[in-house]
Amino acid sequence: MLLLKCPRPFIPARRFLPHYQLTIATLHLQCFTRSCLLLVASMGVPSALRAEEPLEAFLTKHCISCHSAEQETSELRIDRLSRDFRSDLDTHNWAEVIERINSGEMPPEGEPRPTQEEIAAIVTQLDALLKEGRAARMAARPAVAHYRLSRKEYQNTVYDLLGVRYDPAKPGELNEDTLWHGFERIGSELSLSPSHVDRYYSAAETVLARAFPTTATVEARKVRKTAAELYYGGGKRQQEVLDHFGIERSLRKLIFPGTVQGALSGNWLGKTGPEHSGLYKLRFKASGSRPPGGQSAHLSIGTRTGPETVDGLIEFDITAPEDSPQVYEAELLLEMPATLHFCVVATDLVDGRSGGAFRNVLGSGRGYIFTHSSETLLLNPNAPQMFDDKGNGIFSTVLLDWVEWEGPLLTAAEKSRRNGLVPPDNATPEVVAEHLQRFAERAWRRPVKTEELTDYLESFRVECEAGEKTADAYRLAMLNVLTSRNFIYIVEGEPDVREHLTDWELASRLSYFLWSSMPDDRLFATAKGGNLNGEGLEKEVDRMLVDSRINAFIDDFSRQWLQLHRVGMFPPDKKLYPRYDEWLETSMRTEPVEFFREMLVKNLPIDGFLDSDWTIANARLCDFYGLPEPTTGGFQRVSLKPAAHRGGLLTMGAVLGLTSDGTRHRPVHRGVWVSETIFNKTPPAPPANVEPIEPIPPEGDKITIRQRLAAHAQNTSCAACHRNIDPLGFAFEQYNAIGEWRTRERVEGGKGEDPLVDASGVLPAGREFGDVSHFKQLLVKDRDKFSRAFIEHLSTYALRRVLTVDDSDDIQSIFEEAKKNQYGVRDIVRAVALSDLVRKR
Repeated sequence: MLLLKCPRPFIPARRFLPHYQLTIATLHLQCFTRSCLLLVASMGVPSALRAEEPLEAFLTKHCISCHSAEQETSELRIDRLSRDFRSDLDTHNWAEVIERINSGEMPPEGEPRPTQEEIAAIVTQLDALLKEGRAARMAARPAVAHYRLSRKEYQNTVYDLLGVRYDPAKPGELNEDTLWHGFERIGSELSLSPSHVDRYYSAAETVLARAFPTTATVEARKVRKTAAELYYGGGKRQQEVLDHFGIERSLRKLIFPGTVQGALSGNWLGKTGPEHSGLYKLRFKASGSRPPGGQSAHLSIGTRTGPETVDGLIEFDITAPEDSPQVYEAELLLEMPATLHFCVVATDLVDGRSGGAFRNVLGSGRGYIFTHSSETLLLNPNAPQMFDDKGNGIFSTVLLDWVEWEGPLLTAAEKSRRNGLVPPDNATPEVVAEHLQRFAERAWRRPVKTEELTDYLESFRVECEAGEKTADAYRLAMLNVLTSRNFIYIVEGEPDVREHLTDWELASRLSYFLWSSMPDDRLFATAKGGNLNGEGLEKEVDRMLVDSRINAFIDDFSRQWLQLHRVGMFPPDKKLYPRYDEWLETSMRTEPVEFFREMLVKNLPIDGFLDSDWTIANARLCDFYGLPEPTTGGFQRVSLKPAAHRGGLLTMGAVLGLTSDGTRHRPVHRGVWVSETIFNKTPPAPPANVEPIEPIPPEGDKITIRQRLAAHAQNTSCAACHRNIDPLGFAFEQYNAIGEWRTRERVEGGKGEDPLVDASGVLPAGREFGDVSHFKQLLVKDRDKFSRAFIEHLSTYALRRVLTVDDSDDIQSIFEEAKKNQYGVRDIVRAVALSDLVRKR
């Protein structure tokens, strides 16, 4: 039986945690009710509420002796578990009991095992009791649920509503979202404090000011600066030198590691001011030089932070060769006036010299003239050598031809979202009310009754009587709409008891699931016509999955599911890991997102997340992994051979790095990540006052972290958890803290040679593996478990709440649909979107 002598604390798997999505008033009432029920449970459950006698007999025979006040080997007190299955007090614990019984994990060796007939009977009875309680709870669910928009969702929504680009993550804007296991959209975590309210008002004012500026709209301008204009003062003197030598090449600028060169000054685009803030397009023509076998030049563009550094806003690997320069481009949201700089990032400087060694000689236009690495006569003979005799760079350098900026950009689609929103100056009250009603219906994502806008229209009237212009008074009414709970929150439900969402509510749930934004006009129209069901629902979901806005889902879900916010949380020690730099970190963080994009767009089988013979990488990652460099810049699909020791998510640098600290890898953290992300099971927290892993004394022999963990896990309060977690982390012992492949573990302190690593292990079910490749093969064989966990992660993201035992039947239905479709990733997402689970309140 499951819980006979389990020495570890009994904490349920994450997917069975209870659900508390309630309004404040309901929450207070429910908390009071639960407190009363807990008190009743602690006093003993009345016989009228107790389960039938067979359950009690089984528990008494097999469980109570180890899980009661007399036995301290487990935190679970079965004698105190509520037998009132309608209360939802302990349903998650009972669900975990069923799962553990079916898995055959318990009892421990040496204890008598219940017969198969006994197990079948108890599982059947518990399942029936849970279903009865579930039906009762579903009938009594709270009438209204509120889910606050995350910052990213707010950003996307104001853009789709008004065509305004607004960055809520900037300092001083909206508060950072609270995370729950990486997810930033869990309703119970996104509270609303007074500081939130102030910032929402400020954000709405900023958005409306940009949508309806009080000054004349600034026309977009395009400015191009050549290298001669930027860095040679126009290049007149330098051109005379070129003419003297008969050189017809254009002047170029060398941007070498450690130099910071201007990329944009606000005055390039005329008069500057807040009204010029917006979207700008950057283009520049450049090529790169580098040592044979060295890194490609990397160009960072951002605000200057020091003599040799910038805070990068955008990054480029400059892979184009000197004789075939390439035009690179990107879009940036800028607050004017803005001053940006170019900075080359490289880790292959000659003899460890920094850019300061070259800056004094090459930092001024008088110091040198550069057009091509072959024109050595033009270089200052007193300058350090930049190229070898074959034109190869001594270190990675960018060769810049010109830079061009265009903006602020306002597309026709963005303009169209604002057309007709503001009533004319002579509009009657009825016309104003019609305009505001149309705006509120789009902003609140549902039909709006006229009486709901009474206060808003009254504020408009008062402002007009006080002498304000119609447009200014109306903007106050719009401000009130944008600071209403109906905009800031996704509101699901009304004061009536019903099982499913309305078409309007379902439209919002789908759009924030698949687009991280509000519904578009077509989805609104489908909801308005009452056609968001059956074939109509399938058509809309299929359309949404191929719309460009699905990229928001790809970026947001993959980042949250994989907990990529932890990448770089503990910056690696540069002395221990000299190959690690900010661009490598950014590239690592991008790889799993781009990998997920490829899996979804091409509807590849879910197995690829566990193991694959390809990845999506850029030049920086290819250099780090030892792979052939992509033929063009940016991320692209790269084939993998076994010797690369990569494939799937688990051996990506981001995953291996986020589960480490700045000095060493952490097998336990890696095991916990696999347990949570791959199997959706959160291990219990370690017991209090557990002794840390003992350091190696100076006179001791060098041993691996794994060997030191083995001694630590002898502690009886630690052994059970480590037995389940550690093998999931030991599989990756051949990767160091930043994900580099190794055969020996670098050990600080102690005597002797650094020890060989051991990546073998035994899974809890007894299956052995020899290395990470074998480990991944075992995971692929457990595809059903991973697929179900992946569906649970998707459903948590879609529903914006923690799953409960009440959702298990719906999860099983989605799983069966996914299995029918061979576990294609897009098919799984589609199955979740079309499921009854997503349509339920």
